[in-house]
Amino acid sequence: MITIEKTKYPMTDERVRRKLFWLLQRLSSYTLWQRKRDAWAYFVQKYEEALKTWPEDKSDGFHPKNIIWSYDALRLYDEGLAELAMGNRQVWQRQTGAFHQLARPVGLIESFFYPLCHERGAQQEPYPPEVEKLNKLKIAAKIHGDYIMYPPHDNVCNFFDAAYLLELDNYEYNFNELVYPTFPEYLSTVPERSDIIIKTDDSVPCDGIWEPVKIHYNHKLLIFKGGISGFKNLGAYNYFIRGMNAPRQVYYDVLIESDTEMVIPDDPIRYRDVHWRLVWEDTRYCDGIIPDESEYFLDDASGKRITCPSGEPCPHSGHWATIAGGHQQFIDIQAGQLMPEATKYQSNMYAEEIHLPAVWSLLHRDDGGSVYIKLVDS
Repeated sequence: MITIEKTKYPMTDERVRRKLFWLLQRLSSYTLWQRKRDAWAYFVQKYEEALKTWPEDKSDGFHPKNIIWSYDALRLYDEGLAELAMGNRQVWQRQTGAFHQLARPVGLIESFFYPLCHERGAQQEPYPPEVEKLNKLKIAAKIHGDYIMYPPHDNVCNFFDAAYLLELDNYEYNFNELVYPTFPEYLSTVPERSDIIIKTDDSVPCDGIWEPVKIHYNHKLLIFKGGISGFKNLGAYNYFIRGMNAPRQVYYDVLIESDTEMVIPDDPIRYRDVHWRLVWEDTRYCDGIIPDESEYFLDDASGKRITCPSGEPCPHSGHWATIAGGHQQFIDIQAGQLMPEATKYQSNMYAEEIHLPAVWSLLHRDDGGSVYIKLVDS
C-alpha cells in the first residue's frame, strides 16, 4: 500500500472548475493553434538560415531530414488552420486530422533534432549555445496540453485530475520549460446544463467540453428510478470532438482517505464506464468569424512587452506579433522601419486584402535583448 497526497485541485473548488474550463477553451482555440503555427514558421525560417550560413562542422550535427520534416509540419499547420477557421474540429481526429498528423514530423524532429546530444530518441545533454537558440524557437511552438485535443487512442479519457493542466511543475520536463498561461482576473462561471448526457462507448454528438458524472435519481418507494435529481462530479473536464466514442475514465482505487491523504494499493490504476455531461458546446468559427481571443495570451498585454503601433518607427529589429484584424499575425522587421498595418481576417482567401491600424508586440529581439518594458523606480 502507498500513501499519497490528495489532489491540490479538487473539482469541488469553483475556482478550479473555472480555470480548467478556461484552459480547455484556450487549448481548442483558433488563436492558440495560429500562434503555434507562426512560432513554428519562425523556427523553420531561422533553422533554414542556419543550414545555409553556419560552417559545416556545426550544421552537420543536425539530422539531414529535419528540414523536410519541418516543412511537412508547416504544411499540416496551414491545412488544419484553414479547416478550424470554418469551425471544423475534425482537424484533431486521429490519423485523418491535419493537427493529429502533425505529431509525426514534429515528434521526429524532437527525437533526432541534434543527434550528438541525443540518445535513444531523447535529448540527454544541453545543446551547444547556437543550437539552443534554435531549440528555444522550436519550443515556442509547444503548448502544454495541446495533445489532449486528440481523441484518446485507448478509449480512456486523456486525463482525470485538473492538476495535469494547473500544476506549474507539469510545464517543465527534460530540458524544456513551457510557458504557464496567465489567467484573466475574472473567469466566467461554468454552465450548468443537463440536456445532453452520454455514457462510455456512445458516439459524441457535438464538439465541446464534457464532465464525467455520477447521476443521482429520484426514487419512488426506494426502488424505482424517477427523474434526475443531480450530478456528482467524478473528475476533470475533457474536450471531445463530434463522432468519437465517449471514453472510459481512469481513477485511483482508494482504500482509505483523510482530508489531505489517501491510501492506495501498489497497483492503484482502475478504469470504469461513466456518464459524461455536456458542459459547453463549441460552436466557435462556424460562421467564419474569428472572435477576439486576446484573453488567452495576457502575457502579451500592453504595458508588459515592448509594443509599437502602425506608422511608428520600429524600436528593435526582431519578430513582432499582433492580434488586430481578428487573427494572430507576425512580421520580421528592422529597427527604424515603419511598423505596418495588420491584415483583416477574411474567410474568402481570394478577397481583396483589408488593412487596419495595429499595435504590435515584440516577441523576439535579433540582438538577444529583453522584449519587456524596463520599469523605472519612482
